[in-house]
Amino acid sequence: MSGRCRISPFGRFVLKPLWQYIVAPAFRRVFKIKAYNSDVLKTDEPLIVAANHRSYIDPPVLNAVSPEPLVFLAKKELFEGRFKNWLFRNMNAIPVDRSKADLDALNEALKRLSEGCKVAIFPEGRRAPENGFLRAKPGIGYLVAKAKVRVVPVYIHNSTLILSSDNRKFRIPKEEVSVIFGEPLEFTDFPDNIRGYKKIADTVMEEIKKISQRLMDIKGQPSA
Repeated sequence: MSGRCRISPFGRFVLKPLWQYIVAPAFRRVFKIKAYNSDVLKTDEPLIVAANHRSYIDPPVLNAVSPEPLVFLAKKELFEGRFKNWLFRNMNAIPVDRSKADLDALNEALKRLSEGCKVAIFPEGRRAPENGFLRAKPGIGYLVAKAKVRVVPVYIHNSTLILSSDNRKFRIPKEEVSVIFGEPLEFTDFPDNIRGYKKIADTVMEEIKKISQRLMDIKGQPSA
């Protein structure tokens, strides 16, 4: 693995510094976003970053607290139109057809992991009800079994206070929006088949739920 994630020249020299030094700090400040234990991402190794998903705002919330830009798997509808397709691809997003098991998207994510990228995925595959969870789909298990990289479970709390789960209410929250990173998980004894993929996916989702249950204990000093 190369340890250097491939980014287009426009993404590297324009979008990345614009996001990291101007947009992301303002975004965190305005929307009261705080990260906890985000230092687990400060490594050269490729990682799968797996978070719960309740709001369309979750990808920028997660990226705003990451030490480096993440590669996201995003629904293909976001790429419709020449400009949006160009923009999202320069933002290192991978289009996913959610109507099927999109192996092309998963294999592109595997390629990015082999290049040293950190790939963010929402294991549930779609937005869960507010304050709820959905069962994880086996796609993340496929990635883990094939890439053999560690998984960082992440619990995003209160993102629906920014943008509601029904996508109808957008506001500045009065409470903190928390992004809590768990310790990296290793999967070594799971079979490389659909049963193993489902078991890995369920295990990751259970870890995310455990983080949510320990929320008040984990929230000590937020990381910068």
